[in-house]
Amino acid sequence: MPNKLIVLSYDSLQAGDLKKLRIMPNFSEIWERAAVVHNIREIYPTLTYPIHTTLITGLYPDKHGIMHNQKPSIDPKEPDFSLMGSDWYWEKENIKAKTLVDTVLDEGRSVATSLWPVTAGEKRGWNLPEIWPVREASTSAREVYSAAASDNVMSDYYDRFIGKYIWHNNKDMVAYSVEIALDILGRHTPDLMLCHLTHLDHTRHVYGGQNREVDDCLRRLDIIAGRLIETARAAGTLDKTNFVILGDHGQIDVKKLFFLNLPFKDCGLIHVAGGRVESYEAYAFSAGFSAHIILKNPNDRFIKDKVGDLLNKLMEDYPEYIEAVYTSEEIHETERLAGEFSFVVEAREGVLLQNDITGVESLVMEPGAFDNAHVYKSMHGHHPNKGEKPPFVAFGPGVKPGMHIENGDIIDIAQTLFALAGVPLPQSKGNPLPVLETSP
Repeated sequence: MPNKLIVLSYDSLQAGDLKKLRIMPNFSEIWERAAVVHNIREIYPTLTYPIHTTLITGLYPDKHGIMHNQKPSIDPKEPDFSLMGSDWYWEKENIKAKTLVDTVLDEGRSVATSLWPVTAGEKRGWNLPEIWPVREASTSAREVYSAAASDNVMSDYYDRFIGKYIWHNNKDMVAYSVEIALDILGRHTPDLMLCHLTHLDHTRHVYGGQNREVDDCLRRLDIIAGRLIETARAAGTLDKTNFVILGDHGQIDVKKLFFLNLPFKDCGLIHVAGGRVESYEAYAFSAGFSAHIILKNPNDRFIKDKVGDLLNKLMEDYPEYIEAVYTSEEIHETERLAGEFSFVVEAREGVLLQNDITGVESLVMEPGAFDNAHVYKSMHGHHPNKGEKPPFVAFGPGVKPGMHIENGDIIDIAQTLFALAGVPLPQSKGNPLPVLETSP
């Protein structure tokens, strides 16, 4: 019988965090028997949903279909929820390839997922999806969750946990997700468990990359890892369980803001009336430190040339803000990124690209001007050649203990996870990381 696999994704875990984690009570024991790849190069853009889909498919965004956390919109229903708005790639139907979850279930084995991105609507196994109701939607939270979660999670945990929390509060989400994951692990011992923990990502967004709050959060994550290990021990499955603890991306502190849609409005590509967008020919949809440029009609050569000229002029006039402009063809060739965009803009390190079209007057905003505004202090969404990298830590019966590898590529992680779970990978562009006991 293949070993079990538990994957803990600590959102925004960075290689530098290992120095602090490795001396904490639980992680210090993990460290003694773990294989570690210290720096994993991500995909582009460095966003949670595309990366987590790559982790369980072994494919780049051009093949798995998730190119951003959120679906592009010039007028999102809830623009104040986050940088990009409220329409996320929540549903599993958005993935265009077979996943690790699909494969393990097809083998007749059991799966549990806890806040793993792009799983809403999965009714097999135990599925606690990452999703929340939009405030303007007419459906209730219970209706939204009933459609998104597996029936057993809905019946066992909605009234006990989920329904008592405020979904829009990230702290509430991570609180109930951990308790539910522990209960499922102890009672049902699934063959595969995927847990996405957003504690660290939220903390870095709010407080910045390195500070006391981040240190406190790392201590919480160490405790959670220990609780999961002890739960597996109590269930009698620890000796036949492989564990993986990984990050999806790092974060970079925000230094400046650049309102990329203002030039689009000024040159007539976005039309505003009464403080709202009336129509558009093109707009910028931020991914944080990069942006996708969406054309209403991508086949309109005149508009496409006009937008391309505008972006290149901005890069020429604001070289300290705009680093690169890629056509969709260029970025597909170099980073295997594809989607409903015609250009991608990469900002200089620390320059956050904002979506705002109305309510702002200056194209740029320097530190001090936005200190009291609702602006993240740290962000991601940058090119994978920048920033601190996430690590990969594995231990268990299928892992070579004590291995330390300096660099790796995120496209190789899926091969590794499939091997540790004991199932064949239906498709992949990578190779297993050299941490497996069966590796030559």
